[in-house]
Amino acid sequence: MSEQLLTRTGLLIRLNLKRDWTKILIWTLALAGLFTAIAAKFDGIYSTQKAIDSVVVTLKTPAMISLFGAFTAKAPYTTAKIFATEMVVFMAMVMIIMNIMLAVATTRGEEDDGLLELVRAHSVGRLAPLTAGIVELTGLNVVIGLLFGAGLQVAGMPGANTTGNWLIGAGLAAMGWLFGMLTLLVAQLADNAGETTMLSYAIFGIMYIARMGTDVSNPKLTWWIPFGWIEKLSIYQHNDWLPVLWILLLGMVVAIAAAGLNWKRDLGAGFLATRQGRPTASPLLRGPLSLLWRNSRTTVIAWLVGSFVLGASYGSIFNTIGDLAKSNPMIKQLLGATALAAANRVIVKNFIAVLAIVVVIVALIPAVQTMLKLVSDENKGYLHQLYATATSRWQVWGSYTGFALVEAILVAFAGFGGMYLTGAVVMSDPIKWLTYWHVLLAYVPAMLVMIAFASFLAGWLPKWRVLAWVWVLYGFFSLYLGALIKLPTWAKKLTPLGFVNKVPLHAIDWSTNWWLLALTVLILVVASLGYRHRDLAQ
Repeated sequence: MSEQLLTRTGLLIRLNLKRDWTKILIWTLALAGLFTAIAAKFDGIYSTQKAIDSVVVTLKTPAMISLFGAFTAKAPYTTAKIFATEMVVFMAMVMIIMNIMLAVATTRGEEDDGLLELVRAHSVGRLAPLTAGIVELTGLNVVIGLLFGAGLQVAGMPGANTTGNWLIGAGLAAMGWLFGMLTLLVAQLADNAGETTMLSYAIFGIMYIARMGTDVSNPKLTWWIPFGWIEKLSIYQHNDWLPVLWILLLGMVVAIAAAGLNWKRDLGAGFLATRQGRPTASPLLRGPLSLLWRNSRTTVIAWLVGSFVLGASYGSIFNTIGDLAKSNPMIKQLLGATALAAANRVIVKNFIAVLAIVVVIVALIPAVQTMLKLVSDENKGYLHQLYATATSRWQVWGSYTGFALVEAILVAFAGFGGMYLTGAVVMSDPIKWLTYWHVLLAYVPAMLVMIAFASFLAGWLPKWRVLAWVWVLYGFFSLYLGALIKLPTWAKKLTPLGFVNKVPLHAIDWSTNWWLLALTVLILVVASLGYRHRDLAQ
């Protein structure tokens, strides 16, 4: 019976690898190369004890704890311990994103495209496609984990040891694999790729927010959050392998559950069925823009709510971050009430400047997704039916592009709105809304350039549309970690987000905003010409 369920699994694995080898190669080289390069650079950044002690003070602040996890390293502090604190949570996030994207593509993506129906028409076991996906994700994470460990061995950071190096590789690989298995489970519950992606990121987002809250308030509670287990490895100290074991055990349980549900559900269906639509079309359903809204509204609303909750979670700790008297009672006597309040506001504004990049990246994800949906909907044949009517290429391109641009602004607005509302509740002297509004205005032109670039790829180079995600990921890395790894200014400005003048600590640079907006218009004009003249489904 089990052999029949798994018939031709090996063939499907080979087909998956043939289909995905480009994506796998790019992810592997990018992650392993980035990780090794940063590890090699750390020796130069934190080569003196003075530099190490300085960054330790920073990493112990609530703001940095919320971003990178609780600082659990014990003295004597070394370069390797600083690296582990700064990089492990960040790289775990990237590994999770990679696994979610690949897991969706190999499950619901194939079903939505009708490919799995063709495969299942042959003598293929019922669980063979899912098993092939599990093997592919497992192999990829193992390879990347080994490259991480080998890269750390080559980097030879002061304070590092062989056990800790391989523990980091194993921990990151296990965490990525766990979320790959969770996505495969979610794929059985949802009934399309869009919902699978949304629910998978929602699970990740909830864990991230919960981890942030427990790390700031009570790190022991982080044990109740699977994403928090990556922080419990005690790397380069006790080198505890137990969290890796827990991650793998949970992943196996989730994979078995996914297989059980996959065996029971019908092809193309999900246990969380989509609500039935109206028997007749709404009068508002009169063009490509309203059709796009009708198909995407659930996802858009979910991103708006998720961004608001993320911003609210960050705002909820503003009172902890912006209270110097709590960490040092003598400072109030030294500065006085007025000067202390001003110092607290500067600290919170600095934290807002750091958090702004997180909110902006969260807003860019659904926007770029929508923009690139123009290509995927075309490849699936959906747009061919639309073009059979009196609908022009420009209308379709304009609908997707305009929708993505507005979507990014609204999701970012929701994030800053959540931050403002909870900050106003918890702070005795809250930051005014105008401050958050300035942050939004500062980042919007840079965001629009990145979405316009995605539109350019959809119009001229649809096969290279993955570059849009590479640019977003680089923007996140360069600004999220740039200051801590001493990234050169020119490297930060390889993304338009790097031109933002650290608002609200500094005023908006309006000249930068205007040339970024002009660049957006130029790219969009070129993108529209490309889409109107190229052949469909290229």
